[in-house]
Amino acid sequence: MIDPLLILALLWLLWCAGHSLLAATAVKERLHGLSPLAPTCYRLAYNLLALLSLAPILWWEARIGGAKMLIWQGGWEFLRLLFWAIALGLAWGGARAYGLRSFLGLDCRRRQGQENPPSLRRDGVLAWTRHPWYLAGLLILWGRDLSLAQLVTAGLLSLYLILGAFWEERRMLALFGEAYEEYRRRVPMFIPWRRPSTRRHGDG
Repeated sequence: MIDPLLILALLWLLWCAGHSLLAATAVKERLHGLSPLAPTCYRLAYNLLALLSLAPILWWEARIGGAKMLIWQGGWEFLRLLFWAIALGLAWGGARAYGLRSFLGLDCRRRQGQENPPSLRRDGVLAWTRHPWYLAGLLILWGRDLSLAQLVTAGLLSLYLILGAFWEERRMLALFGEAYEEYRRRVPMFIPWRRPSTRRHGDG
């Protein structure tokens, strides 16, 4: 009989692979040709598919169950609450910086037939960390009491988020060149260990 934890790991690997494949430029361009709505509504469909495909994996993780292996207790409980508070702040700041409706694809009808050129945002939370949502995800993954199955999930998704951040760095460098390179020199990738420069940046 196959180990349930191995099945869980394989499910997460398949989900991550599919999520990355559908985000690839070549795949998006191929799918864009299937419908006139595809270019503007692709992000909405992509996010819905990602969300719905999580359900069976999370169900399997819950079915495995098991005792908690990592427990935040005593003085560590304060650190856990701090993780969650920071994660919520990062999520909110990222939503303001990126435009939540646009990121989720909820404005696809309004944008039909027009695609705005990408812009480099360096203000708000993006003046502190280059990847606020990835950092928020890491804090949420580890700011919980974790069973062995949940540790597998946290470990694999943490690796995926970190690799995704490096992939995003390459994409942004290709888009913005020296402007993004200069931004990387000033702003940490994840942990905001230094104060933002007094130089103000908005859209670039």
